Amino acid sequence: MNRPHPSHSPPSAQGTPPQISLIMPCFNRAHGLRAVLDAYNRQLGEIPFELIAVDDGSTDGTYELLCSYAAERFALWAVRQEENRGPAAARNRGLELARGGLIVFVGDDIHPDPDFIERIAEAHHRHPEPEMAILGHIRWADKLPCNTLMEHIDGRGAQQFSYFYLQDGQEYDYRHFYTANISIKREMLDRVPHWFDTSFPYAAFEDAELAYRLSRHGLRIRYCTRIRVQHDHYHTIWSFARRQRLSGHSAYRLIQLHPPTVRDVLPLAPRWLTPFLRPRFRAGDPELPQLLEHLACVLASFYEWLSHPLVDDLYHHLLLYFYYTGFVESVSPPGRLRSYLLGSLAWTRLLSAITRFIQAAERSRIALPAGYREDLKHVLRARSRTAQSPRCRRWRIRHLSSRHISPGLKPY
Repeated sequence: MNRPHPSHSPPSAQGTPPQISLIMPCFNRAHGLRAVLDAYNRQLGEIPFELIAVDDGSTDGTYELLCSYAAERFALWAVRQEENRGPAAARNRGLELARGGLIVFVGDDIHPDPDFIERIAEAHHRHPEPEMAILGHIRWADKLPCNTLMEHIDGRGAQQFSYFYLQDGQEYDYRHFYTANISIKREMLDRVPHWFDTSFPYAAFEDAELAYRLSRHGLRIRYCTRIRVQHDHYHTIWSFARRQRLSGHSAYRLIQLHPPTVRDVLPLAPRWLTPFLRPRFRAGDPELPQLLEHLACVLASFYEWLSHPLVDDLYHHLLLYFYYTGFVESVSPPGRLRSYLLGSLAWTRLLSAITRFIQAAERSRIALPAGYREDLKHVLRARSRTAQSPRCRRWRIRHLSSRHISPGLKPY
């Protein structure tokens, strides 16, 4: 691990202890990082702050860009981790170097508004209690074309952020510790023996896990709409389905560490997982889930620029499916049980979502992708679907009640 590299900041900025420390993990973001740094250079006011950018094993010149950037308004420190270890480890490295009494977590695709630093300082001045963290608002970048999938995940779907349901000035639980725009006192962070848990390899639930532990020490999260940033990250159904699957993996890890969180991160589990116990469930071969997932994403991507309640409903069911698929992959080791569970999920949830949408779309006279119905029929005809025997059913029930399904007993 390299030592921190100071950018060409003015000596006063480097010598004066900053009031605010921003921590920004970076990974292969050289193409857009300069615009992010420029936004911090345009911050209004004179509040001293530092930005600690931790390059998490990038291979595209991200670290070189950070080292060469001429910061004027703030002190920029570039740190490099030779191996990609995930955002949890990167933030921990940044926290080790942070000198400010107020810590702000941001992302490398986050563009702050010009009054970002001033608004953070004002909010914490109004709420000086050590336990109070301030959650700011995140919106899609103005320059990004916003498709209906992006509107859904930040809107009614709330699979990325829940701002659609939040109210300014209200307090929310640990699940809203969004490390793209949240500030917290250093004093509060130091109440726990360790910061971010590095057993979370992905950018999912590692922030909620820290917030859950902090909540036991009194953490409160207040939402302030005036602290605004723009999120420069384009998504399609293909990219966000992958993110949902990784989130399902991380959800299992969170439940392993803190079993009471299961009711928060798997609220629909009883309804989604009970079909596995149905006596006459028909399971396809191991290739069926991948084929149906491909067809589902083809269908959803066809409507990414069509705003319609049916499309919203399709997104909802598809993204829930990918989330629970990631969870199932973590619960069960590779083998017959995992193949059975994934096949069950694809057949009972994914296929039903596709067929319901097709029927509703035809009633509403919404055109389907050319040849889509024929492609679906071809896939289903090509896959064998044999009802399981009573012996297989007994095997399924026995294994569903075994240690493989019990969170906390199987290593991640």
